[in-house]
Amino acid sequence: MLTATLNDLERVAPAFLAQRSETVLPIDWEFVQNHFGITFPADYREYRSHYRHLLIDGFLTILGPVPGDEQGYVAATAEHLELFRGMADDDMTEGYTFHPEAGGLFPWGGSSEGDMFFWRMSGPDPDRWPSVVFSRNLDWWEHDGTMLSLVVGLIDGSVEHRGLPVQPRPNPPVD
Repeated sequence: MLTATLNDLERVAPAFLAQRSETVLPIDWEFVQNHFGITFPADYREYRSHYRHLLIDGFLTILGPVPGDEQGYVAATAEHLELFRGMADDDMTEGYTFHPEAGGLFPWGGSSEGDMFFWRMSGPDPDRWPSVVFSRNLDWWEHDGTMLSLVVGLIDGSVEHRGLPVQPRPNPPVD
């Protein structure tokens, strides 16, 4: 399982440093996690605790709750899950299922091109959940690593961007 840290992300995309909150953002993780019945991976919670919604190179955003609007995140995520469950019912997901199914996918990111990024909840340890990519070209592929390892790998070129119409540039702008 490939892993990465916020330091790795900030190394390949120094523009993150100017966006990092000096204090931990007060997200009500208990509310969000209880609603979905899961514990989110540590790298995701750490990322969302220091960064608000940002767009990486005009392409990729990491979805998540913001302080005071956790209910909005829950509602938006439920809509995403419903949409993808419908795609699964129509055999458009290459056999992937979605939360709350055992081993189902749970969204953590999206792109300006309509791509989606998920965890495959493959066991009790969320820090070992691989990432799954769905490209707007209807390509599905799995990355044996954490959310941050996928994002860092897409930026530094160590992860092939299979099917993604855009790949973030090295040292991308972040806003």
